[in-house]
This record gives sequence, structure tokens and C-alpha cells, in this order.
Amino acid sequence: MSSPVIGRLKINGGAIVGIGRALIALMLCPGMAIGQSINTSNWGTVTAPVYNSTESNPNYSSAEILAGPNKLGSYYAGVLPNGKKVTPAGSSIQIGMNPLGVALTPDGKFLVTTNDDEREGGLSSFQSGINVGGYSLTVIDTASFAVVSQFHTTVRFFVGLQISGPANGPYNVWAAGGGDNDVKLFSLSGAGVLTAGVPASIIIPPTHPSDQGFVNNYIPGVASTDPVPSGFSRTGTTKITFPAGLQLSPNGKYLYVACNGDNSVAVIDTNSKGVLKQLPAGAFPYTVAVNAAGDRIAVSNWGIMDYKFAHPTYDPATGKLTAIGTTGANTPDGFYVPPVTRTAPFPFTSSVHVYAAQGGFAGLAAPKYGKYLGQPLKLDDNNAIGSVHPSAMAIVKGSDGTEVLYVAKTNDDSLARLVIKTGKVLSNFDLGATFVSYLNNSKSKLTLAKGTYPNAIAVSPDNTKLFVAEAGINSVAVLDVTDPLNPNLLGRIPTGWYPSGLAVSADGASLYIANAKGVGEDINPAIDTTNNNAQVPPPTGLGSDGRVDSNYIFGSLQKVDLTANPWDNATVLANNFAVQQSVDTSVVPMGGTAGSSRIKTVIFIMHENKTFDSMLGALGSQFGNFAGTTFNNVDGSSYANVQ
Repeated sequence: MSSPVIGRLKINGGAIVGIGRALIALMLCPGMAIGQSINTSNWGTVTAPVYNSTESNPNYSSAEILAGPNKLGSYYAGVLPNGKKVTPAGSSIQIGMNPLGVALTPDGKFLVTTNDDEREGGLSSFQSGINVGGYSLTVIDTASFAVVSQFHTTVRFFVGLQISGPANGPYNVWAAGGGDNDVKLFSLSGAGVLTAGVPASIIIPPTHPSDQGFVNNYIPGVASTDPVPSGFSRTGTTKITFPAGLQLSPNGKYLYVACNGDNSVAVIDTNSKGVLKQLPAGAFPYTVAVNAAGDRIAVSNWGIMDYKFAHPTYDPATGKLTAIGTTGANTPDGFYVPPVTRTAPFPFTSSVHVYAAQGGFAGLAAPKYGKYLGQPLKLDDNNAIGSVHPSAMAIVKGSDGTEVLYVAKTNDDSLARLVIKTGKVLSNFDLGATFVSYLNNSKSKLTLAKGTYPNAIAVSPDNTKLFVAEAGINSVAVLDVTDPLNPNLLGRIPTGWYPSGLAVSADGASLYIANAKGVGEDINPAIDTTNNNAQVPPPTGLGSDGRVDSNYIFGSLQKVDLTANPWDNATVLANNFAVQQSVDTSVVPMGGTAGSSRIKTVIFIMHENKTFDSMLGALGSQFGNFAGTTFNNVDGSSYANVQ
């Protein structure tokens, strides 16, 4: 008698239609094959990859490998706080904090990253003095694969980054200003040096009417008791557009800007450096994609909702918002007023909007169609308004000229696909299905595990491969898109912690991967890790008190040789978890059908914003130099911090 069919799982563009209980009951081992599953028979054997490993440091050689970089053969190969490993392929270097935008100069000589962390501003890295925390731009020479310059001031950036200009420079670097409500324009020399001083700024005004309660045009009342939204001015008009993703037109004449704060797409004339026009978008636009002819422009909309208030008060003379209603605690009433989910003709939430620009002329751009990419949600305490959170996009052109728009549905671990000319919606490509699945017994079917979190996409120059950064599992998925209507997974490339940006060289030989968290908290190389608590002065230039904390995390950049086909179906799985042949179940029974006979009470204590040192520093004899109450000032002198 054949095993009953209990599920259907798409794999590599095909389908396994008869997954029987025999397959589901397989005992897993490290390096699971695609399609194998976790179920009630083996879920208790799933552990962190470092389970049963031992530290090499003699102070704690009996412990499993602790979180931190330089644990697995190089500084960039380490263990994360959750026990996962990162073993980034190719070469790695350190860059600024929280890199989100990545762009190559047209001649490929330099790569620039926009680093978007507002914390630890002005503090230099322990590993490399050229890297400074906070908002910055980092310039990398692609030949030597080394940081050649960094721009750092008080100005702010967000994810968008584009570069134009002639071979050998000077280049124009366009960077989204995020909270500065502008697009910044830098000049990058042929030697890789950015403009000194304050960059040129193209301010983008908001498009929403002033009398509809939108906070981007908020003028507060006079009374000091009037509540003011966080980050808004009490003395002047606050106008928010929050430029995010950027995309140049193929001819370089126009720059399209997704304005996350006022739900619009702005078009900048790159010659005049002025705003040519603004187009309506959905809720919280994130980024922009433009096809090869420049006559189709797409914007992804995160889709939470517009930011307005339930009970606004307007100035009768100007029509401007002057006050917002309050609750009994004098806090703003109704921070969010969610709109009814629209699915047509231009959906507002979790959507992609496409504009047509006849002949590639941005001045003629007009809304063409919109597609809702999520599932309608009932707004209650169990459902998130954001739905699938569409984010990164890329357009793949097939050999027959068909252009398919791929959209990362970040909260759904999948890629939405549609033919951009016609708006025809194709089936989703599920990244979770190609990673791991588990058996949901109550419904007798396979449920795809969530957590790959796709958030950046790049296409090879020949349009045969699609690279998708999967922040949740520290990898880049590589898809064969030779036929963009029928993609296939080739494998995955291991990355650093939380890949957030991608770029491919013009010859298709190199893939550049920005990792927002690198390998974790920056380590002071001046500390002697072989002797208990031995410390020497750290590098200078760390600010007035010289102290850093668990937010002191610099990003990393990888350069991967694509000619060597650096992907497989085992490494990323093994970096994320291991499955043991047997485990001790005397404390926690496996299967979830019975409670523990030994555990009677579970106490959870959470202490926010405290580091391992500050909580357990007094236990230095047990934890070695990884815990202590003595820290260094910039001049090398020590100070004690006992919590």
C-alpha cells in the first residue's frame, strides 16, 4: 500500500506531488537536502550549529563556541548571538555601520555603500580607523578590494544610492537623504575621493494636501499642552517625504525617487537638478525599478498605511493641521487610521504601482496599473497591517523580450512576479519552500517555514541569474532566470550577518554583498584574548568617554567570484541549524504531547539595553576576558562600571 499524500511542495520550479510519510519521517542530519522536513518525530533534535562544540580559549574550553567574530578561521567567520554561524564566501572587508545601499561606478572601478545607522556617530572602528560609525558613505576600490575613503558628517542617508558619470570620473553619486527629506549629490573623483563639506541637496516637497490630517504638513498649536508627534517641530511647518529607493533611467536623464513619507514617486531632472514631477504611489513606497527602454517604472509599497490622525483640528484661515485629538493621557489620539484595503484599480497597501512613460520621457509618466500583492487582513490584535511588505525589486528580460518584474515579499519569504508591460500576475516563487518545511499535523499538510526575509535583489548583466539577499538566514539565493517565466533555484551563497545590499559587476564575474551587521560587535584587537581579563589601551578617537556598547556593530562587504559557481544546497542550511542523531529528552520531552516532569516553573527576566559585561561582568573568573567590570578610556586609562 502506498503512503498517503500529505502535501505538495514546489521545488526548483517543479513539484513534488506525492510527499509521503516515509519522506517526512526521515531522520535529518546537518546539511539537509532541499525538501526535507522537520516534524514531530525529530523537531527536538534541531539545535544551533555550534551545539556540542568547544571554545579554543583555555579560559572557557568546556563551553560551546561563544558569539563573536574570528571564531571559525577568520575575523569575518563567526558565531551570532542566536548560535547560527556565518561563513561568508569570497573575500570580506569591514565598512560603515548598517549598510543598505550599494552601487558601482559605471566603469566598475569603485563601489560605494550608504551606511545608515544613526547610533555611535563619530566613533571609529577598532578594526580599521577609516571606518566611522553613524551615517556615512564608504568608497571601495574594486580591484584592490580595500576602503579608499569615507564621507561622514551630520547629514542623514537612507537606502537609495545611484552613480552616474563618465569612465575614470568624476562621478555623480546620488544618495537618498531619508530624514533630511532630500536627495544628496556628491562628486566622486577618479581617485575615489568624495566631495568634502556639505553635499549639494535637492529638497523634495510633500504632495499631500494640507487639510487632510497628514503629518507631513503639520503645524502644531500654540498651547504647550498640545501633543506633538515624535520628531516634529512645535515652532514651524514639518514637511516629510523621507526619500528611500532611487533608480536612474537607462539614459541617465532622470532619477526616480520613492518617497516613503508622503506616498509619492518624485522625478528629478539630472541636468537641472530639480524635481520635474511627482506621481501618486501606495502606502510607504520603498524602492523603484525601471525597465531597459525606460518606459515602465515600478514602485514597491510597504503597505502599512498612511500616517494621519483620527481627530485633527485645522486652522480655518489656512486649512493647515494645527492640533490633534488626545486620549486621557494627553497622547495623540489615533496614531494610525488604517484605510480600507483596496485591491483595485490602484491598491494602497502591500502593492506595486507601475507607471508608463511614452518614449522613456519621464515628463509623460502617468499611472498605468497597480497590483495588490498581499492578502486582505482583518485589523485586530492578531494581524499585522503591513501584510507581505513588498520591498526590493528587479526586472529580468527574457530572450524573447518579455520583461518580468520580481518583487521581494519580505514578510512572506517569496518573490511576486508579473509581466511589467501587461500587468499579468505570475505565480509566486517561494524561497521558504526551497529552504525548509515542517509538518503541520493539525492540517495534515506541509507548512513552509518563515524567516528567509528577502530584502535585496540584483540581476546578472546577461539576465540569466537573479540574486536575492535573504537576511533571515544569512545567504544569497541564486536563481536561474534564463526563462524568467520559470525560475529555478541553483543554490545559496553564504554571507555575513544580515545581507542588505547587492551589486553585480558589468562583466558578471563578481557579486558584491553588503552585510548590515557584519559579524557582530566590533572586537578590540588590542585585547589579549589568551589571558584572563588582560587589557591594553584601545585605539584612540572614540569620543569623550571612549566607551562603546552592544550597538557598536560595523557592516561588512563581500566580493564573490561568480565564475566559480560559489553556491550549493548545504552550506547555508548547516550554518543555520544542525540536527542531532539523538538528544537527552529527560528534561524537555520531544513532540509536545506531554509536559516536562522535571520543569515546574519558568521565569523569564528581561533587562533592556544591557550588555553581557554589564550584567555578568563580576563573573570574570568564569567567563574570562569576555566578561569584566573594567573598561578602557581613549587614553588607555581604565574605569570600572559595575551594575
